[in-house]
Amino acid sequence: MRTYSFGVETVPAALAGDLLIGSVHNGRNYRIMLARARGEEILETRFLGERNDWEGHAIARIEDGYVIGGAVEGKATPDGGEGWKAYIARLDESLNPLWEREIEIRGNECVYSILPAGGSIFIAGETGRPRNKGFFVGKLSMEGELDWLKDFGNWEDVVTASLLPGERPRLVGNVKDEGWKVITFDFAPNGNFLGQELLAEDGIALTAALWNGKLILAGYDGDDLWVWGGGWEVTIPNGSATSLLPLESRLLVGGEIEGRAIVMEFGSNGEILWKKPLWERGWVEVLAREIAAGVKEEGERTVMALEAIGR
Repeated sequence: MRTYSFGVETVPAALAGDLLIGSVHNGRNYRIMLARARGEEILETRFLGERNDWEGHAIARIEDGYVIGGAVEGKATPDGGEGWKAYIARLDESLNPLWEREIEIRGNECVYSILPAGGSIFIAGETGRPRNKGFFVGKLSMEGELDWLKDFGNWEDVVTASLLPGERPRLVGNVKDEGWKVITFDFAPNGNFLGQELLAEDGIALTAALWNGKLILAGYDGDDLWVWGGGWEVTIPNGSATSLLPLESRLLVGGEIEGRAIVMEFGSNGEILWKKPLWERGWVEVLAREIAAGVKEEGERTVMALEAIGR
């Protein structure tokens, strides 16, 4: 296991190919972090940011580069901050921006999921403030032109899980009124809303993925780690599942249990095939085939940790 610190906080959020995206607090402001990794080694870093705070939350690999997303020009506070604009950019292989776009809807927007499909880029995220929170879904061309953008909902709070691949955009999200619910929202290729389906109540899905055509949710239910596979669900006390990696016949789940980072392999019926504890005082944010990346508390700093996860 190796740790990296580029400021007071160094937090990875997502991975595409060999490139991690996340956020770094330098003692004054947040900046978007781009870190190229090989195993446990960071080979290259790049930081993006101008006025106020910038945060990186999503990344996707495309031909000749990457698409990244997050929130920019806001002011981070414990209750979510203010002034955020949704951010989407296309980078070349050398991590130079080919185009950048900022999106404002109700105020306080952030891109949390990116899905390249059919020569286009789908994005999804959150907009609004507590008691008036909603989601947005949009479609852009590879040149950065916005084809359509839909925002919807009016809830006390929301949490974006993920866009799912398929013939049309599908968003998995969590909404809160009196309690939390996990819902899928379906859209036509032109952005028209087709309907929604309730998946689960009480639990919060922090991430979602398709594994051999089956929808998998991972997050927490109360104080317990929670993984849901439709016909089965698994809970483990005092934990949270924060990352998923479907791999043909394997499903890897990362998170934390009792304050220690952990990775597990699940079978098709929800059985835990193996469980590997990783670093203490932290959790896994990102999973690849051979590596887990996340955060670790070291004194007053939050550092990035990378650790090999071979069985």
